[in-house]
Amino acid sequence: MAINIPGVSAVFTKMASGTVQCVFQNPNAGIRYCCVIPAADFTLFNTTVNGGSTGATLTKTYAQDANNSDYPMEYVGS
Repeated sequence: MAINIPGVSAVFTKMASGTVQCVFQNPNAGIRYCCVIPAADFTLFNTTVNGGSTGATLTKTYAQDANNSDYPMEYVGS
């Protein structure tokens, strides 16, 4: 049995560029992980989750881009 798995809040924000910023925070609001996903990919995710059969899987891989303007300032390297 898994133990000591901390809770998490997921915050999804639609950006002006059409991408979606995903920020995963621990219970104390510290950012644990942040990613920016093209809006079109959410359509694919939705199709897989809501229209796919049990066990349907969709894997998308994104390259690291810490300088993307859609990332929070505290997440962009100086």
